Amino acid sequence: MSTETDAASSRLHLVNTVLACRRYYLDGASKSEIAAELGVSRFKVARLLEQARREGIVRIDIDPLPELDLALADEVARRHGIRGAVVVRTIAGPAELRAAQLGRAAAAILADTLETSDVLGISWGRALHAMVEQLPRLPACSVVQLVGSVPTLELDVNSLELVRRLAERATGPVYPLHVPLLVEGPEVADALLREPLASKTIGMFDSLTRAAVGIGAWAPGASTIRAALSPADARTVDDAGGVADLCSIVLDADGRQVRAAGLPERCLAIREDQLRQVPDVIAIAGGADKVPAIRAALRSGLVHRLVTNEEAARLLLDGPQEE
Repeated sequence: MSTETDAASSRLHLVNTVLACRRYYLDGASKSEIAAELGVSRFKVARLLEQARREGIVRIDIDPLPELDLALADEVARRHGIRGAVVVRTIAGPAELRAAQLGRAAAAILADTLETSDVLGISWGRALHAMVEQLPRLPACSVVQLVGSVPTLELDVNSLELVRRLAERATGPVYPLHVPLLVEGPEVADALLREPLASKTIGMFDSLTRAAVGIGAWAPGASTIRAALSPADARTVDDAGGVADLCSIVLDADGRQVRAAGLPERCLAIREDQLRQVPDVIAIAGGADKVPAIRAALRSGLVHRLVTNEEAARLLLDGPQEE
């Protein structure tokens, strides 16, 4: 009887996995919608989807040649005065699928350019997680976490886990940052940064040769940092003109750092002046909703290369040419 019960449970698990995959990847249903249909939690759906990709039930193949728009990428780089750009022709589908396409392009760049002598810093973001998942074995370079732990309910999507997974590909020295990203005041931040492990990682910021960063849109529901602030502090930063965050550095539309609500002193992350000294910073972000934030990041001078999608790239070309 136990064997029959186990077999039935296994069949039910497989059926739920296939149904979840079909609804998510083919129909574009959200994880919450699928969870309601299957009578399970959203986190259970996320595990089913991850297991399906890991076990080969779902295979996503993207032809690298037709997915890139080289002419559009050249124009974006020229108009915005950056070293280079990669523009991906993303296909319709859930946000995670579009992030995976951006991540694949960014993974190809890192795999092609990284050397053992590099010191690679990494922030966090869904596209960065997708990038790390698609990286091949890398040269044994050093990996440095650029921002403290980001508050999120999804335990596999956070800055510390991202560094761990990247370190598995690079197998070189790893410098994690075991502190929260945002604290109540500068005194707390100073105390935490004096801790030996945190101090060791912070000490690596001036040695970075490359960095891979995400770009957050400073808007309700779109910025993890904004969500971590009190409503009053969030409004203060809004009123100061915040439109983007890059490694916890909040920028206005002209790319200038916003220092409202004491954010720079409360964030445990690489500073603006330190990031500016990194020789090669590649940012990964796409989508129409991210365009104001991407434009601000490019205007800041902190970004040297951009990986984005066709929709965002065309919108970035609207308006006057950047000086």
